[in-house]
Amino acid sequence: MIVMVMLLVAVFGAISYMGSQTPSAGPNLIAEDVVVRLGSKSAAIFLNLRNDGHELECVIGVEAYGEGKEGRVSLSAELHNTVMEGGVTRMFKVDRVCVPHQSVLKMRGSEGGGYHIMVLGDVEKFAVFHVYLKTESGYTVHFVASAPGGS
Repeated sequence: MIVMVMLLVAVFGAISYMGSQTPSAGPNLIAEDVVVRLGSKSAAIFLNLRNDGHELECVIGVEAYGEGKEGRVSLSAELHNTVMEGGVTRMFKVDRVCVPHQSVLKMRGSEGGGYHIMVLGDVEKFAVFHVYLKTESGYTVHFVASAPGGS
């Protein structure tokens, strides 16, 4: 009987504790609909960045690695924005890209706010890019982007 009472107390205590927990208040960034456009010595990576979290989240850095026949190689990567100034398209590096809570930021170049990820180097050697987005709150978001014709 004592064991049964102890078990019931433990179960009700656990249920009460779980009921008092709130969902994670931290950010939850997810990369979706990723597209890579290869250029000469550069690749633009376009994506939708979804924040399912309950707070604004800002990406403050990016790292990229190319994966191909030569193995995995570190590449230079930057957050970029493209704007029209006087009829001329201008692209420049930005220090941060923020996504409001419960929303999607379309990082699609001229098709969505101008933002994108620029990868620099011998990008044509790689079929796959591993991208790591560093967030202001200390999270890292990893996603894989396939180059056109890559696997």
